[in-house]
Amino acid sequence: MAFPAGATPGIDVSHYQAVVDWNAVMSGGERFGFAKASEGTNVPDPYFADNWLGMKNAGMFRGAYHFYHPSMDATEQADYFLERLSNANGIQALAPGDLPVALDIEVADGVAPADLIAGAATWLQAIEAATGKQPIVYTYVSFWVNALGNPADLSNYPLWIAQPGVASPTLPGQWPTWLFWQFDQQPLSGVPSAVVDLDAFNGSPNDLGNVAG
Repeated sequence: MAFPAGATPGIDVSHYQAVVDWNAVMSGGERFGFAKASEGTNVPDPYFADNWLGMKNAGMFRGAYHFYHPSMDATEQADYFLERLSNANGIQALAPGDLPVALDIEVADGVAPADLIAGAATWLQAIEAATGKQPIVYTYVSFWVNALGNPADLSNYPLWIAQPGVASPTLPGQWPTWLFWQFDQQPLSGVPSAVVDLDAFNGSPNDLGNVAG
């Protein structure tokens, strides 16, 4: 599958990838990374602080994401995520030049779609108020369409869509375009795990810098 024309390459990681050699990743041509910070109300990613600092030191655009559990209190999840960010940065939730954070929505936990969406909106609003940047919604096409019924809700937030193995991603809900696209999994120099998620930013590195502010 060809990399989308005009896009900027990057990766996203979690505890599955352990501590990444971000200098090697940067040398390989990737220009941004997202690292998992937290899950639910009490599950930290043990490698977040190392990867967060490593991206910064390598000169990459960096972002953080939270794995959302609809069965848990959304406000508590937002507070926990912000605590993880503050601990990693030392003094503030986001440093100048950091990418907006993302909310990973891919499990229902038995929660009704309308309640899931309402909780996610609570998290997103809390994070925007705290960071001053509109967060990004990450989801799978299949989950949004099949598990949630393809709602139009949250389409006012930037979209990070996961759909590997296609020439271009399907846009669920009423999203007019995608900001990031998780398009493949492959081995990558500098990443200890067998494979890592590959992502594309829908624009140039300069455009990405504008998103980071």
